[in-house]
Amino acid sequence: MANTSDKVIHIALAEVGYLEKKSNKNLDAKTENAGSDNYTKYGRDMHAVYPAVMGFPAYWCDCFVDWCFYKAYGTATAKSLLDGNFDDYTIASATMYKKKGAWYTSGPKVGDQIFFKNADGTICHTGLIYKIANGYLYTVEGNTSSLPGVVANGGCVATKS
Repeated sequence: MANTSDKVIHIALAEVGYLEKKSNKNLDAKTENAGSDNYTKYGRDMHAVYPAVMGFPAYWCDCFVDWCFYKAYGTATAKSLLDGNFDDYTIASATMYKKKGAWYTSGPKVGDQIFFKNADGTICHTGLIYKIANGYLYTVEGNTSSLPGVVANGGCVATKS
């Protein structure tokens, strides 16, 4: 598969149902050792790639996006597509897009990283757009829940619209 958005979306959607862990055990299993302490294979793997920035354990919605790009394209291409580097802090990731002139607020495309704001207007969550249809954006997100709306620390990989 070429370096298209389909590649990263395929990887992200395959992770739906993954639950964060209560400890550093069974990180590669989708549902074993479920808990709420932010231990994930995404954090483990990205911390190994870039320990200075990628925390482990840590909030992991942005880490999930970075991991999907890393798995799809390798380190150098993933960093380039993410506008510079890996970062598990949503505000820092958004800032990279802004600095590269790749930040926009309309015209989303499949494969784009999307950022969500809280009621205060602060970026607090992120995911990947996997489909656009009938006026809706369909996303796959890490550290969320299957409940509607933005759930900034929900503990699983889920799809939303």
